[in-house]
Amino acid sequence: MEDSSTNSASSSISITSMEELGGGTPDIYDCEIRLRVNPQRRKEKVYIGCGAGFGGDRPIAALKLLQRVKELDYLVLECLAERTLAERYQAMKSGGRGYDPRISEWMQLLLPLAAENGVCIITNMGANDPFGARDEVLLLASGLGISITVGLAHQVAVVRSDSEEHLRHVDDVSVYLGAAPIVECLQNFRPNVIITSRVADASLFLAPMV
Repeated sequence: MEDSSTNSASSSISITSMEELGGGTPDIYDCEIRLRVNPQRRKEKVYIGCGAGFGGDRPIAALKLLQRVKELDYLVLECLAERTLAERYQAMKSGGRGYDPRISEWMQLLLPLAAENGVCIITNMGANDPFGARDEVLLLASGLGISITVGLAHQVAVVRSDSEEHLRHVDDVSVYLGAAPIVECLQNFRPNVIITSRVADASLFLAPMV
């Protein structure tokens, strides 16, 4: 018997402020790059700092970038690999956190200066649970007295049948996203922080250049 339903992978982006925690409906985008109509450069040079290269990296280097590079526009924290993704999946299934457990440590150190200098932090610390990571960052910012908005870029499964279409958050099967959903977040919302699930490492840097 043939099943009439089909699944396809798409990316979802959403934006949340401290006042809207837990609310709002995400926007869904196909995982594709589309040429923009009449693209305009926002600036001639974009300064992107790499503050982390793996899950166990030290946050002090990222802080030094924020302190020393006054032209910095974006700070990328690349903290996700196949191994760390598997670890987060196992932790989540055991009742733990599906996102990087050090995200509060990083944001406690970086958010005050990043927000003051207008530097957008882009990180894949969301791993298997970007929503949980978002909530923790917003609560931390509230405790620090910092008003921020957080964007999410993550995978969803679009399940289609003859009569309906609905979305399912993907936490058990993880595919690489590209730069497109991060670009959409930056272009439409200009958040202080973008948290992603699994994306190609280069996409974290490509998106702000786009």
